[in-house]
Amino acid sequence: MNPPVILLDALSPFMAEISRHRINWSKIPFADLEKDGMPEPELWERIQVRFAVYCKRIREDGATAVALDDLAHLYVDSRYPEDLKRRLDAYREQYRRLMDTCNYHGLDVYVNSDILFYTRELRKQIGMKPAAVTEFLKHASMQVLDEFPQLKGIQFRLGECDGQDVHGDFLSELVLHTPQQTNQLLKSLLPLFADRDSMLILRTWTVGAYPIGDLIWNGATLLKLIQDLESHPHLVLSMKYGESDFFRYLKLNKHFFRSPVQKMVELQTRREYEGCGEFPSFVGYDYEQVLRELESAENLWGVQVWCQTGGWTSFRRLTYLMPEAVWNEINTFVTLRMARDGIGVEEALSAYVWERKPDAEITSLTHLMRLSHEVMMELFYVEAYARQPVYFRRLRLPPQLMVYWDHIFVNHTLRKVLRCFVEDPEAAIRQGEGALLKIEEMKELSERCALPRRDIEFMQDSFELLALAREYALLPYTKERVQKLHALKDRYKERWTDRYRFAVKLDFEPQLMRRSRMRWMMKVLFRQERRYRRLDRLVVLWLLGKLYPLLRLGGRRFTTGFMGEKAMGVGTVFR
Repeated sequence: MNPPVILLDALSPFMAEISRHRINWSKIPFADLEKDGMPEPELWERIQVRFAVYCKRIREDGATAVALDDLAHLYVDSRYPEDLKRRLDAYREQYRRLMDTCNYHGLDVYVNSDILFYTRELRKQIGMKPAAVTEFLKHASMQVLDEFPQLKGIQFRLGECDGQDVHGDFLSELVLHTPQQTNQLLKSLLPLFADRDSMLILRTWTVGAYPIGDLIWNGATLLKLIQDLESHPHLVLSMKYGESDFFRYLKLNKHFFRSPVQKMVELQTRREYEGCGEFPSFVGYDYEQVLRELESAENLWGVQVWCQTGGWTSFRRLTYLMPEAVWNEINTFVTLRMARDGIGVEEALSAYVWERKPDAEITSLTHLMRLSHEVMMELFYVEAYARQPVYFRRLRLPPQLMVYWDHIFVNHTLRKVLRCFVEDPEAAIRQGEGALLKIEEMKELSERCALPRRDIEFMQDSFELLALAREYALLPYTKERVQKLHALKDRYKERWTDRYRFAVKLDFEPQLMRRSRMRWMMKVLFRQERRYRRLDRLVVLWLLGKLYPLLRLGGRRFTTGFMGEKAMGVGTVFR
């Protein structure tokens, strides 16, 4: 399989000078790159220099295209105030330079967009009616494609909007609630793209909001969305490889085999839920399997690799721009070469040594990456839970519960939930202990490969917390284990004061619900099949959506409020 388009995000060059502790990695934080109401000239000159370095390196590693944020900063609406028009004119000049750099390095350019971005004033004028949304996007797409002939197309995100911490001229909002509305929008936009020989890429990832919220896994929703568009030459569906976000233990999404529509598979090499490159979290073996299975998929148009974008974290290694980002770069190099050349993971690792790190031993690097993969599977995830598909409302739940972005959660509620899924606690504990021993070997291998041993030490200390948290969750409760967790957290914070680390949230206040009642409640709320039960349609979807505003305070203990305050907020799941 040699897909013609290998598309990378281009976030790294824009993030080097963002000073906030925890960064929203979903898109460029434009408000942070301005001074006195305009793009700050000296800062943008530095961005241009970094961007050129970035383009050169990703092209060498195998990328054919980049996706830039975002359409909102390229489109000038006649209704905008004059100061905003001047600001956008300045951004458009900067973007012409960025696009010229891409073309110089042989990279095609696409631009990202949410459906829909607004200014606050425009939001009042346009509203959320699909007809008005369609007209706005038609004008924006036509103007930008006509005035930026370097663009090969536009990539639309329909199932997510800006997080609660996003500020600036433009905020986005979920305006398409059904697959039928999206189908009508596509039918209106695609003739414009066809006239300009441009591609419309639609990302199918959603976060469970509204009837379209199950698009990532529900075949019926997908078929409604692409009705009469299955063979359109200017439409591409971009889909994450699994039915959830970028986690392990997910089977390949069946959507790749459900329709002749052109498709692109999304892979993530800076693993937002697995440390963001602070330690090795090798994905080569997983992605080798994904790409191999996709050889039988019809009309695979391309591969999209997210090497920097994703998550709300304090981890800040910049792929291709910092020596410390080596683990992300190994992931990205191997993924690009497997996609471009159709080779296996070990051949791709050998190419990495020959081209990027001749001071490393190929056999040692291969063994190090294999151990990294095994440790992630055996300790970062609780396999007995992760292998079980669990659906809540319109979402496939993550296979990982204790770690979310840069937080480790250990609390009594999670303990009771995990104990409902893990039938052999002792086996799970032994598996975690064995994985810790593998990290010891990884430290020695890192030195033979001239790779940072200290990153493996950070991994070891972080994973020791996870191993002890697993014991707390699965074994009988003891005060000694709780005290040990507090002591281990304190040592962790003391040792890693010189770097960004996981925030460890401990809460041992008892959850008063008995485990038998917890099991009953979970059987009501959760299911292990994609198909909706009658119970889901009557209670879990409809009634819970109505009652959530009254119940949400009770859910804060589960994640200490973090998931309700970051991204779009956990309440989005209940829309």
